[in-house]
Amino acid sequence: MITGPLFLKLRGQDLHRTISFSMRIAVVLGLVWWLGVATAHARTATGYSEGKKTTIKLVEVNGVEVEQGTARAFRAMAKAASKMGIRIAIRSGFRSHELQRLLYRDYRHGWGHLAARPGFSKHQSGRALDIYITDYRVYEWLRKHAGKYGFKRTVPREAWHWEYIGDETRQARRATS
Repeated sequence: MITGPLFLKLRGQDLHRTISFSMRIAVVLGLVWWLGVATAHARTATGYSEGKKTTIKLVEVNGVEVEQGTARAFRAMAKAASKMGIRIAIRSGFRSHELQRLLYRDYRHGWGHLAARPGFSKHQSGRALDIYITDYRVYEWLRKHAGKYGFKRTVPREAWHWEYIGDETRQARRATS
């Protein structure tokens, strides 16, 4: 049993005030972290693009590693969605070669979801995101607005799979269409 001044201070209304204050601090800190205002430290990793090894910088967005430029664009997109009452969160981002190998093996044996060959998954570049589609409003918001932030849905059967194609690629596609 807890006794002493700490226990006595945390009884009754003092407990309510302490919890309320703590919860407010947690919410503010969580919001700062969620919006990406806090400084993110990048780590260098080996990624893959079209079967070729490449060096990429990864940062975390809500505990999920993604390529640094993709993270900046996602945070801006999530902030805009939030202003419209839509919460966008990442389920899956960067995948190591080993993880992609396991996912591909499972897919080939009929145990898992569709997975690209190791070295050819867009997730291995850190630029592909699987986004939680919690309701139709999330998908509709992405469909209408994701392109403004450099994201494109690239797997027709997967409403959750979005890739960051960036500004240069978007501008080049606009120029050729």
